[in-house]
Amino acid sequence: MKFIVLLALLFSTTFANVTYVYSKDVEGRESKTIWKLEEKDKELHIDGESLSSNTKIVASPEQTTQSFSHTSKTVQEVYYREGPTLIARSNVNGKQTERSYKIGKDLWLQEFAFGFKPFILSNLKDFRFCIINPKNLDLHDMIATKQSLDRLRLNGEEKEALHVKVTLTGFKKMFWHADLWFDPQAGDLLMSKANEGPNTPTTIITLF
Repeated sequence: MKFIVLLALLFSTTFANVTYVYSKDVEGRESKTIWKLEEKDKELHIDGESLSSNTKIVASPEQTTQSFSHTSKTVQEVYYREGPTLIARSNVNGKQTERSYKIGKDLWLQEFAFGFKPFILSNLKDFRFCIINPKNLDLHDMIATKQSLDRLRLNGEEKEALHVKVTLTGFKKMFWHADLWFDPQAGDLLMSKANEGPNTPTTIITLF
């Protein structure tokens, strides 16, 4: 609840239209996504565009992510919140799947590049949220924990970065984790390193 209140206060005072460019590297295969953030009707609209896909996120101060959609040549995903219910629909090569979950007032985040800022700028050590796995539409409970202040070399420049570790909760935390680094003053994601599970390549995303 404290995190939700902090999120509302932050969004209400620091909304601004801004563009981010993130570079994605998977075993040497590079791509870029341009993200545009815009305030509309007291909501934050986040639009991401790359050569192969488009993503749209709508977030509200009270509930963080309100809706998420992702479209590529073979995949169409739409996740959205209706009060306490989170609904997920996907169409992969014509095969349609739908799942729904009762999550109450729990936080839902779907894109690590956005949604962590209130936590980074707060005094909280950790926070919990849930996320939809796009491969099977399963819902996973996650926990993000602040680790340390590191020196990060980014685009030829050394920066101070707050290291955050994201894991599944319970015994599942042994099977997957992501390492994220944020600007401790601005709250922006600077770099992330994660894979999609055992025996999958590491994806590195950096602020370009």
